[in-house]
Amino acid sequence: MIRWILKGIMRDKTRSLFPFIVVTVGVTLLIFLLGFMEGVFGGMLEITAKLDTGQLRFVNKPFYDEEHLIPLDRSLAAQNKTLQWLENNGDPRIEWSPRIRWGAIMDVPDEKGETRSQTPVIGMAIQMLDKNSPERERLGLEQSLVAGVIPSRPMEMLVGYKLAEALELKLGDTVTLLGQNFDGGMATDNYKVVGLMRFGITAMDKKMALIDLADAQRTFYMEDMVTDILGYLPRSVSYKKFDRLKEDLIKNLSALKQNPPREWASDDEPIVLSVLDQRNLRELAVKFELVKKVVVGVFTFIMVLVLWNAGLLNGVHRYGEMGLLLALGETHGKLMILMAMEALMIGVMGSAAGCLIGGGIVYYLQEVGISMGSMFEQTGIMLNDVMRAQFSYKAFVFAVIPGIAASVVGNLIANLAIYQRSEANLFRELEAG
Repeated sequence: MIRWILKGIMRDKTRSLFPFIVVTVGVTLLIFLLGFMEGVFGGMLEITAKLDTGQLRFVNKPFYDEEHLIPLDRSLAAQNKTLQWLENNGDPRIEWSPRIRWGAIMDVPDEKGETRSQTPVIGMAIQMLDKNSPERERLGLEQSLVAGVIPSRPMEMLVGYKLAEALELKLGDTVTLLGQNFDGGMATDNYKVVGLMRFGITAMDKKMALIDLADAQRTFYMEDMVTDILGYLPRSVSYKKFDRLKEDLIKNLSALKQNPPREWASDDEPIVLSVLDQRNLRELAVKFELVKKVVVGVFTFIMVLVLWNAGLLNGVHRYGEMGLLLALGETHGKLMILMAMEALMIGVMGSAAGCLIGGGIVYYLQEVGISMGSMFEQTGIMLNDVMRAQFSYKAFVFAVIPGIAASVVGNLIANLAIYQRSEANLFRELEAG
């Protein structure tokens, strides 16, 4: 029977081509939309975690509450002891990296040593001088370098290329950082600009500077202190598991608070956050999941509607065939099953074609991406300038199931008209044809 149905589908294009095209287009669009949405949201989480929040973040609550002011006096002391505790008590897959967030005025002198230009900058201190540091690879320093080299000696700095353009900085120029140190006094130090970076985020390219962690601790009087210790997980770990890993750490944190390192201040209160707890990303995640469900539901409904109408039009031309089958002894039920099997095969073939086309588009967008930096230039949103899709098997599942179901359901609804017509009327359609 299956072979007979397949022959009918292949030989009579009038009853299979349009449903096949509808399912193919629907599945292709679903895979593309879901893959692109996954890529944009996943890219947002990834770039935010790498450059700002980490997937998990261990931070002093007084610092976090006022982090827009970058209060270095609320940093956490005992960096090495705290890092050791996190490694012993956290999930072994988590890779912890200490960082310092800082803010300062960057002053650029002229040939006479007088101020030529200056601007406030936001900065980050990472373990950068060590060539084996995971931070170098995590931030993609080598790939993001526009000009110059990665710092290899103390008191060297990387700056965003747009910041360098605004200040008319050249490689080898010396700049002075003017900021506040841990004790509340004035911090001043000279740094040599050795490299220009393209972070891929317009807001950071305009305001960001990178220095080594040890240099920042020396400049801001923060020996064995950091503002954050960020945790990173393998890409295979879904963001939906971050909360569970966070809760596991929080359970162990109470014991540490009861017996804290003696270097901590009496009012220090470390907390553990996931990337979803910051920058309003949890609300975005909820909306993202809702939008995915709406997209799947809307496309499924549209495909069912179109295939239903296509089935009605197709059924009008096949009333004679149905009447002949009924006259030969087929029951209405078996005839419905036969038509449903035919729709199932068309749905499977259309879904397979949609997977090939949609998967190819998603793979291309994952590897090449779409440059959209100009659209976000004035927003300050932490999104990569190049939007990429994400190749995910879930997108195929969410697209294939509606594609096949829509074909079968649309066909069944359309063929209910068989029960409304007698065998004689259906057979007369054959005679009229």
